[in-house]
Amino acid sequence: MRLLLLALGMLPALLCEEAWAGQKSVTCFLDGARVVQEVAATNGYLELPLPDNLVGGSLRVKALGGGSVIRVELVPAEKDLRRAREIARLQERKGELQDRMAALEKREEIFSAAAKSQSGKAPRKTKANPNPLGTLQQGTEFALAQMESVYRSKRNCRKALDTVEKELAVASRGVASARIWIAGGKARVSYLVQGEFWTPSYDIRWSGGSDGELLLHAKLPQREKGVQYLVSRGTIEQAGAAEVARGDFPTLSRWPLTLASGGGKDEPPSSFAFAAVQAGLPPGDAAVFWKGEYLGSGRFSGGGATGFSINRQ
Repeated sequence: MRLLLLALGMLPALLCEEAWAGQKSVTCFLDGARVVQEVAATNGYLELPLPDNLVGGSLRVKALGGGSVIRVELVPAEKDLRRAREIARLQERKGELQDRMAALEKREEIFSAAAKSQSGKAPRKTKANPNPLGTLQQGTEFALAQMESVYRSKRNCRKALDTVEKELAVASRGVASARIWIAGGKARVSYLVQGEFWTPSYDIRWSGGSDGELLLHAKLPQREKGVQYLVSRGTIEQAGAAEVARGDFPTLSRWPLTLASGGGKDEPPSSFAFAAVQAGLPPGDAAVFWKGEYLGSGRFSGGGATGFSINRQ
């Protein structure tokens, strides 16, 4: 009875968690991803931030519960308050780095002139300077050391400036958010993004005899907490069926392998041949295991392949 009451008490939390998980999903393809999420409107209005890697023209909005979409307004990056603050911060940082670079260039001129001046002096022995050659050498070495420090600082400053300029270019382009007016309380929004694709990764596992197994895994982009991830084996244009991804490195499929050559009971192979696997598999990196021991990795050519070699570089 106590267990039953505990289970009933946990049920609302579980239902809430399941509902939240269904609010946003990311379907990863071989060349990008589709994001789908359900968002609630307040008095028929909602504003949705959009990612920097949004594919232009891919936004779709559908009102739920029998409602309809009244209006959609896309807000450019420079007119979005959130993005404008980020752009202002990056521009200020860029200005600071440019000032730093200008100061370093001036220091470089000063120490370069000092090094030339020291090297051009004729050593003259005096009471105050009984070792003029040593003094000149010390002065030259000091100027050169300062120049080396300036070069190092300029290199670091240039790297930081390049990074800021790239971030500024990304923040300043595209659409920052969507303003949506609907007749109803909830809408389903979907759009495409670049860069968040899945990568095929294979395991080739041999038991030590002629029997083995090929496993196809999906390397996923960094996962967002509370979001359901799915994997489709084709491209966005092909829009094939998708399956739920379990974990960060899900196993999508497995096929039996029959070793044709290259294997032995005692010595693990570095290359081997096997019967052709299923056609249509995408190429990808593969790791080889022999009796549970990792041997190395290489490039698997995909569907129809009949052989594999471990990369020894």
